[in-house]
Amino acid sequence: MSTLSIHPIEYLRLHLHYDEISTRLITPLRLLLKKVFELSEEAATIAVVLFTLGLVIFSCMIIVQSASLAASYDAAIPEIVLSSLQAIPTVM
Repeated sequence: MSTLSIHPIEYLRLHLHYDEISTRLITPLRLLLKKVFELSEEAATIAVVLFTLGLVIFSCMIIVQSASLAASYDAAIPEIVLSSLQAIPTVM
């Protein structure tokens, strides 16, 4: 009655072997993922800086464009409106 079957011992050996393999695989994978996350963090910081710089440059371009458009309207008012007002005969 005190005989021990071989199945639990083989089961333990098999799982110990898999644990050793999994730790050997997980350790380099963790190091690789850590490096990838560090590089992606730096890339994200650079991307945010470049995006912000591009947004500032684009907004400055839009402001300059709207100012030149407003200046052209301001220049057109005296030429068109005042010249047409002078052409109207006054009745007095």
